[in-house]
Amino acid sequence: MRLLNLPASVQSRVASGIISAGHARALLGLSNEAQIDQLAKRIVAEGLSVRAVEEIIAATSPKAAGKAKKKSSGTSPEVNEIAERLGDHLDTRVKIKGGKAKGEISIEFAGFADLARIVKKIEG
Repeated sequence: MRLLNLPASVQSRVASGIISAGHARALLGLSNEAQIDQLAKRIVAEGLSVRAVEEIIAATSPKAAGKAKKKSSGTSPEVNEIAERLGDHLDTRVKIKGGKAKGEISIEFAGFADLARIVKKIEG
């Protein structure tokens, strides 16, 4: 019954078998209808698994963002903001670790198709 709370476009994808009920249940974790529709399109385009969708939603939820900020308290606010901006641009979670002289950027991806999408965005 909760699946009826999803946008009509997503409901029709479930009814026609384009995405599974598991994908649809995972999409219920998002509150914004535009985000739900956008992620549903990504599921189809990239063949994302239900688990990958759950991870993407967890990474973008306000609760996950709060946890990430707590974990990254050892980095400066400027570095955290850069990681957040880069993550927003790439539509994925980005972590930056480092000191004064050098550092490391970690970019999360949910599968090969997601990696290809991220590389394409980086290349411009």
